[in-house]
Amino acid sequence: MLQLETIDNAYSFHSYDDKSARIIKPQHNIHSTQSAADALVEISSTTFIYKNQLETDFPAEFIQFDNQCIENLIKYNADIYLIGTGSNLCFPAGHILQNITKNKYAIDFMDTGAACRTFNILTAEYRNVAVLIFFK
Repeated sequence: MLQLETIDNAYSFHSYDDKSARIIKPQHNIHSTQSAADALVEISSTTFIYKNQLETDFPAEFIQFDNQCIENLIKYNADIYLIGTGSNLCFPAGHILQNITKNKYAIDFMDTGAACRTFNILTAEYRNVAVLIFFK
């Protein structure tokens, strides 16, 4: 389990593997009298998480990550965006990286496990962070 405390107004990751992740709903603590089943949401396809929002309108596979994805991400005005690229760290095409650098977007690519852990840490610090999780 990745998160022990309740995070107000934001999702947090409970656990993950290569095919799915379990996230704790905002203002829920699975160690209280609440049912764990009511507190958890399981995701197994590409999901964007920002505070108390879950969005699935992103490509199914990281290989499809493009500049349109970046445009969809930055609409949320997070200070930092984490991209979980699956079980292995991957980077997008060079022209996409150039776009990120040119526009000074705070977008970090990491494997999905690292993205889950980093998201929890930054969320617990009340940082304005968003994460896009790919499983493929």
